[in-house]
Amino acid sequence: MGWRIMGRIFDPAEHDWAGTHAQVPTALVYEDKVRVFYADRYADGRSYTTYLDLDRGDLSRVTYFHKEPILGFGAPGTFDDDGAMPSFAVREPDGRVLLYYSGWNRGVTVPYRNSVGIAVSDDDGASFRRLYEGPVLERNPLEPYIAVTPSLLKEGELWRMWYISGVRWVEVEGKFEPVYVIKYASSRDGVSWDRPNHLCIPPTHDREAFSHPTVIRDGSLYRMWYCFRDSADYRDGKGAYRIGYAESADGLDWRRMDDVCGLDVGGAPWASTMTCYPFVTQIDGRIVMFFNGNGFGRTGFGYAVLEET
Repeated sequence: MGWRIMGRIFDPAEHDWAGTHAQVPTALVYEDKVRVFYADRYADGRSYTTYLDLDRGDLSRVTYFHKEPILGFGAPGTFDDDGAMPSFAVREPDGRVLLYYSGWNRGVTVPYRNSVGIAVSDDDGASFRRLYEGPVLERNPLEPYIAVTPSLLKEGELWRMWYISGVRWVEVEGKFEPVYVIKYASSRDGVSWDRPNHLCIPPTHDREAFSHPTVIRDGSLYRMWYCFRDSADYRDGKGAYRIGYAESADGLDWRRMDDVCGLDVGGAPWASTMTCYPFVTQIDGRIVMFFNGNGFGRTGFGYAVLEET
């Protein structure tokens, strides 16, 4: 397996209307374009969701920039009053677009809390409103820390989800850092989720943290890409995010195969110290990955195409 990095699509530093980041690119394929939702940040660190459109025939060409938030902050006291970051977009049979997003707010004992919300669009993804003020995936008795960044597949009447679940906060050099793993959930309506506390990818050590799983079904095979890091020196250091890979016959039990992923740091200057937040989708017979590089999206995002024999 090998990924050919096609280039950087968007660098927020090159546009005076943009904020500091273009984080967690999340693609939705249209007939003539690919819309990529992403999270930008204000100078104070709070995040909001916006998007840009790409030419479906030439993903390197941006045809439209949406320069305003489409999903801002939740009401004071709600789970997303400090930020909303896209995770997965689904077009429903009735024409609505559902956007599953990661909401967060600042913590006191630890830096932040994360949960999953749903926003809905009645104009094919041009604008969104919250479906609920509260989250649809939240901390619970068996997962007391974080529940965030879902990837979804709808198979018949069953919704399947792979998401990030926090397992602890660890203190590193006087600062609390989150440790999280990938777990599985299912639903019949996309809102109420059965969460069996099923671990998908076992960590290699007790301070390894995973983020942003993205799953496609390729024939009879489920394929997952994700990013993983250490809890120390991970802000563009030696413990920074790398993109990993796993395969499964049923979507539940996975074989971790990071060594064959084929996309590491150094493939581009903007991804020289970190590769993270992959979003993989199939476009016109190709498997395409949108991903962030250095600084958790501070250098923008690009895309790569899978080449394999």
